[in-house]
Amino acid sequence: MFWLTVFQIDVLALFVWSVIVVCVMSAVIVTYSIARKILSLSTGRPPSSSSSKEREYFISIDVSDALSLYNQAQNFFERGEYRNVVQYCYNAIKDVFVKVLSHFNISPEDLNIVDMSYIVQVKGVRVSFIDHVQHVNFIRLRMIVGQMVSKDEVSWVLKTCKAIIDMSKELPIVL
Repeated sequence: MFWLTVFQIDVLALFVWSVIVVCVMSAVIVTYSIARKILSLSTGRPPSSSSSKEREYFISIDVSDALSLYNQAQNFFERGEYRNVVQYCYNAIKDVFVKVLSHFNISPEDLNIVDMSYIVQVKGVRVSFIDHVQHVNFIRLRMIVGQMVSKDEVSWVLKTCKAIIDMSKELPIVL
């Protein structure tokens, strides 16, 4: 206690700062834990732990049919036929997901691309397509009911379709 007097350290202030530091550290830990649980719920996967025995591997998908549909969609875009662009992109994405699901022995007869993208993720594919596919599906539905879709939205669908095709050539899978 002699050194506290020599350096003129206020014991009460030291105690208060110690309590504040412990409280802040506890708040950070609790916030991290909650955020991690919320994130794992939104992706549909359990939180990863170092003790789990996960196996990761890649599957290769033949995207030639999807690329053909994408190229046709690109031609329609250049001619300004936006309804065809969206439909061909939708079909290209669907073709990719059908092939991915066939790898898991799932027959996607009555599923739309949103349903398929969810199943793909639940089956362990590390890449999530759900948000983008939902938006593509929404644009397609808007066109079906006769609502106007901008050139930028159709361009986005075209770019998203190409990105999904490119990412699906080799997909990381976790078991």
